[in-house]
Amino acid sequence: MNRRIDILLLLLLGLILAAVANSHAQTAGLGLDPGRMEVEMKPGQEKTIAFTIDSPSSEVPVRGRLLLSLTDWDVNEDTSISYADPGTMKNSASPWVVFSPAALSISSGQKQLVRVTVRVPQQTAAGVYRTAIFVQERPPAAAPQSGEQLLYIRFRYVFFLYVVIPPVSFEPALTDLRLIPGGDGLHIVCDLANHGSRHVRPLITVSIRNSHKDEIKLVRNYEGTVLLPFSTIREAFRLKDNLVPDVYEVSAQVDFQDNGPLQSMHRTVDLSSAN
Repeated sequence: MNRRIDILLLLLLGLILAAVANSHAQTAGLGLDPGRMEVEMKPGQEKTIAFTIDSPSSEVPVRGRLLLSLTDWDVNEDTSISYADPGTMKNSASPWVVFSPAALSISSGQKQLVRVTVRVPQQTAAGVYRTAIFVQERPPAAAPQSGEQLLYIRFRYVFFLYVVIPPVSFEPALTDLRLIPGGDGLHIVCDLANHGSRHVRPLITVSIRNSHKDEIKLVRNYEGTVLLPFSTIREAFRLKDNLVPDVYEVSAQVDFQDNGPLQSMHRTVDLSSAN
């Protein structure tokens, strides 16, 4: 029996909780520009914004049908992202959003503009509201032929949208710094908290030095996961190599990009008796 596995890559955007970080995301042959957007609005106001879906040129022409849909989302304490039906999460902006087109065809070398209109209801309280748009390819309708097996691997990309209703406040903090073991080795863990009503994007620098002040690891200006209002996250950095027994100094410095001062923390970790 002849068996063939056709792998259909389902395209589209993302950025980033991530996470993360570039305003222009490109994955699996598609790109979104930008991958996220923030709009400041007043209750009762309407605005239209747009993003572009880009399908780069390729030697072998590719053509597909894309489907777009709204979703709610949230960032978990471990920095993973949860998705839910639109309008079901707290501070969801999904009920305020309409977009066009909801489906489109795209070929290699083409760009498609997606317009997104936001209508904020009257009497909306100040705060940061969120929604996102999934972009993914529709699988072909043809059924597998006799003797065939079809495996569809669907990559789903996301355009993230923040709707900011002022006044909002910045109140982020670096609350703890730890060196902890994990299943894949040691991790430097930064605990971050946000007591304000405005989200922030922390830039994190971490380092670890031995008792001779030799630098073992340095991560500079890493754009961490977005820290949503009234939330906490644990941003972890894995050490690739095991540490020899010694006394180490772990340091972290965070720029929350909130026009406030840099926040820093140091910890001494005694591993001199480690096996």
